[in-house]
Amino acid sequence: MPVHITDAAPASVPPEPTARPSGAPGLTPALARLAYTWNNTPRPVWRAARRLTDTLTSSVPVVLSHAEGDGPGIAYAGLPIGQTNILQLMEHQRAQLGWKTAGRDTGSTGWRDIAAGRWPDADLVVIGAEEQRMSTLPSLGGLTAPFRIHLVVDIPDGEEELQQRISRRERWQFRRNQREHDWRLEEDSSPGALDFFYHRMHVPTMGHRHGDRSRTERLAVARHAILPRGTLFFVADRAGTRVAGVLCQWSADRRTLTTRLLGVLDGRDEHYRSGAFKAVYHLLLLWACAHGVPRVDFFGTEAFVSKGIFQWKRKFAPRLELPPNHFSTKRMRIYVRRDTPAVRDFLVANPLLRIDDRQTLTPVYFTDARRPPRLDVSARCPGVPEPEIVDLDAFLGSCPTPPGSTAP
Repeated sequence: MPVHITDAAPASVPPEPTARPSGAPGLTPALARLAYTWNNTPRPVWRAARRLTDTLTSSVPVVLSHAEGDGPGIAYAGLPIGQTNILQLMEHQRAQLGWKTAGRDTGSTGWRDIAAGRWPDADLVVIGAEEQRMSTLPSLGGLTAPFRIHLVVDIPDGEEELQQRISRRERWQFRRNQREHDWRLEEDSSPGALDFFYHRMHVPTMGHRHGDRSRTERLAVARHAILPRGTLFFVADRAGTRVAGVLCQWSADRRTLTTRLLGVLDGRDEHYRSGAFKAVYHLLLLWACAHGVPRVDFFGTEAFVSKGIFQWKRKFAPRLELPPNHFSTKRMRIYVRRDTPAVRDFLVANPLLRIDDRQTLTPVYFTDARRPPRLDVSARCPGVPEPEIVDLDAFLGSCPTPPGSTAP
């Protein structure tokens, strides 16, 4: 068989994260810098080396994710990093519709089998590949999106114009919370400040938000690779307590400041309710405006418009860009294998950004006679084209409807 599957893993056992915040062996400064460069550098030579490495393998992992009840089965095949970047998110999206993950089957397959359409038996099949390889795969019945996107805010000359670009409701909420807490931004890149931020803010926040599936940089990477080319900011309240923080990195020309690691004190919910977490973004943009920084990069997220972090960051009117690192040439393609009500529900609930050969990002919203497009989940950002509304009856015209399935 072209797809080799091992024993199913229960849903309670998550895949191994790419990096754990604690419990991992320490890295030497040189290895920390090398690891960070391999994953994040915008330098063409390193990106080419990473791209070559990711395309040389003839065998790639396959994960078949089963849903409870009549939820859609999702299979992922391709670049290993997609198991955490793509599949975990789609499982979460499926769970939000009421279908938790029942278990996983794991195995391997070859690129030749993928190109020939010999895929796992699932309702939705997702392939992750470099764009050059993706061009050799079937395109009929699929939708291609970037692996990740970055949301970048262009900073105007004046604070008034900056404020006008932020959504009205978001401005109102921040001003209300600011009057109550009198937050201020403090810059402190000392070793002790980094330790405090990492252990008391970042790691607890990641654990609280993502549990065992949290993925982040190790402390050695933050200390030896990010901070020397960046800076660390804290949000302090009226009493002087540092309640939130963000570790940022400068681009080589110091024209772009990128948020890398964030957190709130002890990961506590009260700092979300008070607005302290959101204040990090507001105060950072104001600082950039006051210091003549042209761009603030809110870092990356997946290309699903429905993702909460996309909806939150969109309120600051960022432009959507492909990442400056190796992710810039990585693509995902979603194929629909079976036309079922659950598949249609999933597609309508999760609009995403399609990418074309010119690297234009276009929001795609699915719809049919029973399911209106989720235009309330807005993708509106500077420079983004008008949404493309796709009729599911036409898009799924060649997909079989399983025997016994109710009408879509």
